[in-house]
This record gives sequence, structure tokens and C-alpha cells, in this order.
Amino acid sequence: MGLLSRVKSAVVGREDESTTILPVVPEDGCDYVCDTCTSKFPASLKFEDTYLWGSVKPWKHHLLISTGKSDWAHGLRDEKESLSVELESWSPKVSGIGRVMVSNSSLAPPPGYFETSDRNERKSTFLVLPTMIEATGVQAKDATKIADTLASISRPTDAFPSELSGVSFTHRDHFAVILLCSHRTRDKRCGVSAPILKKELELHLREHDLLRDASDDRPGGVPIYYVSHVGGHKLGGNVIIYRNSGEGIWMGRVEPKHCKAIVEETVLHGRVYPHSLRGAFKSDW
Repeated sequence: MGLLSRVKSAVVGREDESTTILPVVPEDGCDYVCDTCTSKFPASLKFEDTYLWGSVKPWKHHLLISTGKSDWAHGLRDEKESLSVELESWSPKVSGIGRVMVSNSSLAPPPGYFETSDRNERKSTFLVLPTMIEATGVQAKDATKIADTLASISRPTDAFPSELSGVSFTHRDHFAVILLCSHRTRDKRCGVSAPILKKELELHLREHDLLRDASDDRPGGVPIYYVSHVGGHKLGGNVIIYRNSGEGIWMGRVEPKHCKAIVEETVLHGRVYPHSLRGAFKSDW
């Protein structure tokens, strides 16, 4: 097991300089490389072989903006149809909330989204992870206010408005959510690697009856969403996992041969492979 046999726990840095512990895959756990996996990246797909841990800034929440797309304009402000225009320079107003990442995503927009070209009239959906609180019916004029509301919800059991300015809030009962950077416009490698990883992850999630998509809204599952640039294309494939127990786990240099282990150990049990971690946190739930 190499590194895994020497490392007994992963100490995860937090913005408040406290620490928490994420369990490491045990000696008898699933090997990180699956020898039976036949899926591979194209030989031309090259990523940088450098140290991963600490290659991302500490964060506490991740806000997804629904677009129904898998690729976007270069920057958040350049994606004119998305509410990311309003949120490009947004930061939470609530003291002590910590860093919130903002991404465009393949999350399905609400009905009517594609029926209007007026972005001020268009209604979108926000999903905040790992709390999995979703706001539907968000318009441009309310985008930052709703984002502030979502960022202030520190745990799924916190009270949140049943409705605010026509926006409905709900708790999504996912077991976990997986995010894959697919932003081809920023880096072709992400556009190539993400669909391959998604297909392989779906295969192993299906074995546990955990796979969910836009047509399957059963609780307790694991949807996979494409997201825009998260940083570190050279360290792809980037896979970010949020579990309903409060963990955020960001892995780098993920290949199809690693997907079985990621589902079996990290998604199901929250156990990590230290050598693949770019960053992580555990919420105080």
C-alpha cells in the first residue's frame, strides 16, 4: 500500500486554523487502482505529476448555478446567460462563514429557463454544498441576496426561509454529490476527461443503486454534475465529493482506473487516499 501503510490519518487544514480528521482507507480496503478497469484516458491526455495536498485554497461551501450545460464561456462574468455574472465578485456578507466557491454547473434549470432570452426574467436554481440546500426560481436582481441566504446556512438542520421573493428553498436528500470539471473552453483536457470519468463513476454507483440523474429524483442517491473551472487543470481529472455528513473532498489526477475505489471508499465511507487529495474539510455537524 506504500504511502497508505504509513499514513494513519489525514489532517485537514481549516480557515480558522483548527483541524479535523478524515479517516484513511485501511490496509484491507479497496486498492486505489482497479486492475480490471478497461476504460482509459487517451494517450495524448497529459497531467502534471506534482504534489497535490494544499494545491487548493481552504473553502467551506460550494455554490452551483444551474445552466444545464457542460461547457461555458471563459470566465464567470463572460457567461452572460448565467447568474454567475452577478456572483463573479460576490463574497458572503455573513461574518465567519468562510470561503464559498461559485461554479456554473450542469444542474438542470427550472421549467421555462430556456423559453426566454431575457436574463433578467430568467429564473435559475442554486445548490449549496455540502448542506445540499437548494433555491429555485432565482432571478438576476435577487442573485446575491439569495446567495447570502444560502451561505448563512451552516448545516442542513438550520432553519431556512420556506419562500423569499418568489424563491422556494428545499433540502436535497442526496447521500453525496460528485462534481467533475468539464470546462473545455478553459482547458481541453477537462472537456475530454470529465465524460470518461462520469461514465466510469456511474458504472460503480449503479452497482450500489446510488446513481441518480435528472429523471431520477429518489432520495439517498448520488448525482454527478459537471462544473466550470475550479482551478488546477494541470492536476486533473479534478473530482470533488460532498457527502451529506459534511465532508468536502477534492481529489486530483483521478483516472478511470481509480473510480471503483473512489466510490467504494470515499463516496460510501468518507475514507480518503492521502496521495490523491488536493484539499478537504469536515463540517461541524
